[in-house]
Amino acid sequence: MHLEELGYDIIEGVYSPDEVLSILQTINDEQLDGQYGVRELLIGRNTLSNQIFTSRFKDLIHAINPSCNTLIKSIYFDKPPSANWIVNWHQDLTINVKEKHLVADYINWRVLPERVVVQPDQRLLERIFTIRIHLDDCTADNGALRVIEKSHRQGVIPIQEWKDNKPGIEQICEVPMGGALLMKPLTLHASYRTENNAHRRVIHLEFTDQELPEGLEWKESIHF
Repeated sequence: MHLEELGYDIIEGVYSPDEVLSILQTINDEQLDGQYGVRELLIGRNTLSNQIFTSRFKDLIHAINPSCNTLIKSIYFDKPPSANWIVNWHQDLTINVKEKHLVADYINWRVLPERVVVQPDQRLLERIFTIRIHLDDCTADNGALRVIEKSHRQGVIPIQEWKDNKPGIEQICEVPMGGALLMKPLTLHASYRTENNAHRRVIHLEFTDQELPEGLEWKESIHF
């Protein structure tokens, strides 16, 4: 597994075609199709949670981090032709919490009606990893994520300075249906528009083995 070394990895065959179809059917039953982005996807959706947390998926999580047992973020993304956007180069620097409490090295607070967002210290970010489950074949012409190898080793990167010459090796993460893209939050990543008039449906999940300090609580926390 290359996650720690490169900041990303691709694992094929995490879900069978039948398992993907079952997940998509549940998404349809929950009337989530066509919403483009759904936060807290797994809160209150036990059927979908059970379909995602197969024994094979749990084995993958524990292969990444044997002590990890907490999901802290779940989002459903759909990028169909009718909602086709570009995601510029960035790192995932924020977490969602229930309430604001002033904590050393926790910065850039945003108190929104539905959640509180903060940039935690780098040590916490380094203990988070992302698994993006692909429900469609995702290719270079279908908005595949682009990453900069080993950029997660550079800490928080000033994006505007980096954009001046874009150092590093760019990789296009093509993932077949049923596969997963693993990524560290500090890995620089971006995506272009889809060009083949096909869906790019992804379930984005973030995990950690860490607790929050000084009274902070995860906005979304599912133990498994």
